[in-house]
Amino acid sequence: MTSLAVAVANDSRGPCSLYVVTDSRITWMSPDERWDAGRKTFISPTSPDIFGYCGDAYFAPTILGQALNLATLGVLDMQSISSEERHQVVLGLLRAAISQAVTVYIGDLSFFHGARDSEFMNARFRLWRSQYHHTSKTWSDEELPLAYGASYLAHLDGTGAAHIKRVEEGATNLAAAGTSRAAMHAFCQTLHSRADPFSGGPPQLVGLWRKGPARQFGFCWHGKPYIAGMAVPTTAEYSRVDWFNHLFERCDGRSGRRLKGAKGHRASLVANPR
Repeated sequence: MTSLAVAVANDSRGPCSLYVVTDSRITWMSPDERWDAGRKTFISPTSPDIFGYCGDAYFAPTILGQALNLATLGVLDMQSISSEERHQVVLGLLRAAISQAVTVYIGDLSFFHGARDSEFMNARFRLWRSQYHHTSKTWSDEELPLAYGASYLAHLDGTGAAHIKRVEEGATNLAAAGTSRAAMHAFCQTLHSRADPFSGGPPQLVGLWRKGPARQFGFCWHGKPYIAGMAVPTTAEYSRVDWFNHLFERCDGRSGRRLKGAKGHRASLVANPR
């Protein structure tokens, strides 16, 4: 299965970013049969839209890749329409693709779609969960609420969800409690603990800020660089993306060290003495 979390970040002026973070493990009949480099997060190449999924790991990445390829080619106009319209376009493609599957080898699926309307201080973030229920071959689709004020993990899904929730709830005494770094650190702590045998591999992270395109971030995990679950070779051009580490610090993708001038988070993520 998966560990998936949606994080909302707020600053003094209001909502400033929306993230989807997942693990990279795909399993078959048991956790002993696994692959820790499966892609679970996606971004639109032309619009402020991010995606992640839980459940069946064969159909979900395939059809999300196909749908976003249409946007890459310019066949789909994802730039001049609202987030609601973009969601309906992508959902329609997912439904049509799944309807053509004639097999018993398909499980339940949950697709998460984060989007933004407008930019800067007019930015509005939205989140949908679309679910395919393989037994009834039906779909459900709902917009999920996003609370503003503190930064937090807005929604959790997958087999690791309960473990992440316990870690987040146990971190209320941190100096960083109520921040995006605390929320992201709770996810990374859970993944590192191996509490859920169906979740593993490096975190993968996509996000939306108040301005600009959807972003696929690099992640430094256990001293190695990854993007969307894939190990990045030493010959890569690391400066093409922004990088984070398990403390949610901006870091150098090649070395994993916190960038010069970037805020350090370690001290605020250590429990305060009682």
